[in-house]
Amino acid sequence: MLYIVGLGLGDERDITVRGLDAVRRCAKVYMEAYTSLLSLGLDPASLANLEKMYGKEITVADREMVEERADQMLSEAADADVAFLVVGDPFG
Repeated sequence: MLYIVGLGLGDERDITVRGLDAVRRCAKVYMEAYTSLLSLGLDPASLANLEKMYGKEITVADREMVEERADQMLSEAADADVAFLVVGDPFG
């Protein structure tokens, strides 16, 4: 299953409780870093804060991955739970 989870706009604490539950269940977590970034940025310390809060290693999905290798995420989601984290509202 592929979960598309909105993170809000601020920092690692803006995720919803249901979103956090889904992320914690996932075998793999990607974070979209092409169209928008959380206000805390994506430096190693900020990424470590996200990983600590969510309890998962996060793979940063850059433009190339989002546009050209999305099939990799979908393939992984066929066999396990995968989260795709986006800044803001996932439907925005």
